[in-house]
Amino acid sequence: MNRKLMITFALAFALATATALADSSGTTTTIRRPCQQVRQACLGAGFVKGAWKQGNGLWRDCINPVMQGQPNGTSKALPSVGSDVIAACKAKHPKFGSRRVGSNK
Repeated sequence: MNRKLMITFALAFALATATALADSSGTTTTIRRPCQQVRQACLGAGFVKGAWKQGNGLWRDCINPVMQGQPNGTSKALPSVGSDVIAACKAKHPKFGSRRVGSNK
């Protein structure tokens, strides 16, 4: 894994973790930019925009399966994204990642 990719993944993980922490009153803080967190997790895991023919496309092979809770059908592992982040993203942008898994349309 190259250094830039490792740094990107670490930053995406840290951002997702930090936004999900509870504040001092014990209530969960609002997750900021949850759909961006899903996208960054996919980029950090090595998925690339437009690379669906190679099996590591950003949308078809990562974002759509993560948002739908389905396997991506490739040998590349999906990143771990918290269910609270996915729920917050769906609440904010209901159609984000809603295309059929394995579809390029």
